[in-house]
Amino acid sequence: MLNVYLTVDTELWPYSEGWPVTALSPDKTTFDEEIAACFYGKTSEGEFGLPYQIEQLNQYGLKATYFLEPLFADRAGNNYLADLVDLIQRNHQEVQLHLHTEWLSEIHDPTIPPRFKQYMHQFTLDEQIALIAKGMHSLRMAGAEKLHAFRAGSYGANRDTLRAAAQNGLLFDSSYNPCYLGEDCKIDLDEQLLQPFKLEGVWELPIAFFQDYPGHQRHAQLAACSAKEMETALLDAWRQGWFSFVIVLHSFELIRSRVAGQLSLPDKLNIRRFNRLCEFLSSHTDKFRTALFSELDPATIPETKSPKILYSRPYHTIRRYVEQAYSRFS
Repeated sequence: MLNVYLTVDTELWPYSEGWPVTALSPDKTTFDEEIAACFYGKTSEGEFGLPYQIEQLNQYGLKATYFLEPLFADRAGNNYLADLVDLIQRNHQEVQLHLHTEWLSEIHDPTIPPRFKQYMHQFTLDEQIALIAKGMHSLRMAGAEKLHAFRAGSYGANRDTLRAAAQNGLLFDSSYNPCYLGEDCKIDLDEQLLQPFKLEGVWELPIAFFQDYPGHQRHAQLAACSAKEMETALLDAWRQGWFSFVIVLHSFELIRSRVAGQLSLPDKLNIRRFNRLCEFLSSHTDKFRTALFSELDPATIPETKSPKILYSRPYHTIRRYVEQAYSRFS
């Protein structure tokens, strides 16, 4: 049985040109538009954010991890964070910690660095320990339960990030994305990580990926893969006997055209992909189970058996290019 981790990076991005390099205006006191788009997926044709996603997940009997970014709440309002935690948990999904350090210049807390940097790996170990502690405290004050996992914003972690997570009592990290190694992700390893691996005191569960054409890799993100690419990768991982397969999407991934002063549009291609993925997983429960970090016992993680890199089928990748080209004009 392959453990599939459906992970949703749940985060707020302000409508402000040049942010975060240019700070938000002190006159900005409301984030209603951004919250409606980024979290609730409000569009001219209905909502396609968390409530829609969770309804679909529950309809198909699936579980997901919402990696929820809490720093925004220090600027936008803690009530919004509490509402999100409640929405996720009362619908039997889980909350885990996500941090986007772009918010640091917008909030005033003497326990954490006062200025933003793009990535977690740009902070010292002590600073990263303080940042993760701050995030966990904010989520717990908002009602979050069973915090066991962390993901750095933009996958921008390094080994100190993992040490910081362990120092805060977390068991798992899911920041390692082979397609972002270099400037973004700096979790340096001797070889590419395909399956869970214990590192610096935590278990790293890498984002799944496949080779879509020679010399190029594609990570398993809803918006980045055709339905057939995702299904083929899942089936190939199951045939190889993988323990876990981590998929990424975002709270706002089912909408597009997020701009101030107007409603967003539904992203019909990504909506179809999401619904098809839910249907595919629910119809293959003999092969896949959607899993939660809060239910994962580290003692059950097997020793890695040198799994092979997954490969897309050329015609599935070609179909993705055609789909995405068509969607830009539809």
